[in-house]
Amino acid sequence: QVKRWWCKWWWWWCRRGATAGAMGGGNAQKTAMKRQKNMEKAAKAKKGASSKDDTAKRMNIVCKVCRQTFMCTTSKAELENHASNKHSKFQYKDCFDA
Repeated sequence: QVKRWWCKWWWWWCRRGATAGAMGGGNAQKTAMKRQKNMEKAAKAKKGASSKDDTAKRMNIVCKVCRQTFMCTTSKAELENHASNKHSKFQYKDCFDA
């Protein structure tokens, strides 16, 4: 009966060692893989999306009267609309550079 117990234990020990080596590491490996994936995801997000700094750089049209900023893609019609609605006493050339 002792011999049978020893054989079961030995069989279990051998099988455990074979599967543990094949499955790969533990928490350290998982953490490293997660860190790598997060770094790749952050690099992708950094390439495609514009940040607040980029948006602030594009806000380069400024009304001289009220100091309101407009993006560089704002049309002249919208700027004229702003000048006529907000500053009826001033003309377009007084509010914005021509």
